[in-house]
Amino acid sequence: MIYHATSPFSKEDEIFGKLTDQTIPSPNDLCLADEFSCALLETLYPHLYLISRKSSSHIDPLHVHIRKRRTITISEQVRLHLVWGSGVVYIKPIPSYLLSSVFWERYLHPGNPSRAHALGFMRTYAYLIRHRSDFHIAQKEDLIPPSEKLQYGAFEKFIRNFRSVQDDQVSPRWEFGQFRLMWLDWAVRILQPKAVEQRQDMFHRLFYEQQYHEAGQFVREFGAVLLFLFAALSLILSSMQVVLAAREGDPWPVFAQVSSGFSVAVIIALVVAFIVIFAVVEVVLTLQLGFALRAQRRRKNEAGG
Repeated sequence: MIYHATSPFSKEDEIFGKLTDQTIPSPNDLCLADEFSCALLETLYPHLYLISRKSSSHIDPLHVHIRKRRTITISEQVRLHLVWGSGVVYIKPIPSYLLSSVFWERYLHPGNPSRAHALGFMRTYAYLIRHRSDFHIAQKEDLIPPSEKLQYGAFEKFIRNFRSVQDDQVSPRWEFGQFRLMWLDWAVRILQPKAVEQRQDMFHRLFYEQQYHEAGQFVREFGAVLLFLFAALSLILSSMQVVLAAREGDPWPVFAQVSSGFSVAVIIALVVAFIVIFAVVEVVLTLQLGFALRAQRRRKNEAGG
C-alpha cells in the first residue's frame, strides 16, 4: 500500500471528507503536546511492566468492555485513555483532525515530537474497533466524529493503516495497552514519580486519578471492605472463645496465650482504623472548606478588579 511521505494513511483511505464538521484547527488553537502527552505514565514507564502486560495489543475491543459490564466514559484527558476501574473504562474520542492527511502532513510530520504520541493513540483504536459492532458502539458513544456518510467498511480500511505501526514509532506509554486504575494508584503511592510533585494536594500524590471529592465517597468505597474485615475478625474471635470454653476443664495454654494476644491486637487495630478513618474524613472536609474559601476569595478579587 502506498502512503503519503508524512501521513500514516493514503489519500484514498482518508475519511475526513465524510465528516459532518470538517474544520481543521490551527496550531495556535491547538497544543498537540498537551493534547496527547502522558507525562506521568511515561515517568512510570520503567515500572509499568509490573502492573500491566507490555503489549500494545492488550486492549479489549469495545464490545468486550460492554460484555464485561464496563461503562464507556468519555475523557478528553489522554492520560486516562484506556484506564479502567470500578465498572468504568475511560476513552478519549478521536479528534476529527487526526482523520485528515493534510493535518498530518502539516503539523504531525516526521520529526515532530507529537507525532509519536498521535500515532500511538490512533493505534489503540485499531484494537478498540475490530468489528462492525465495535464501530456502531463507537458511533453511539461519540468516540468517532459525527458523520452521516461514514460506513464501517470505509472506517476499517482507514484504521487498518495504524495496525502496522511499530513500537519504535510511538511514545513509550503506547507500548502498553490498557491499565487498571487501582494498580496505577498503587504505582503512584509507592514510586512517587517526579510528575506528581507538581500536584497541589496530598491526595493527588496518593492517586493516579483522584476519584473521591466528598467524604461520603470514601465511606461508600471502603465501607464494604471494613465490614468484611470486621465480620471476619468477629468470627475468628468467637471461634477462639468457643474453643476456650470447650476446654475449660482441660486448658490449652499455648492456644490461650495466642487467643489473648490476638484479641489485644484486634482491639488495637480497630482503634487505629477508626482514628485513620476519622482523620481522612477530617482532611477531606478541610480541603473542601479551603477550596471553597479560595474560590470565594478569587471571585471577590475578580469582582473588585
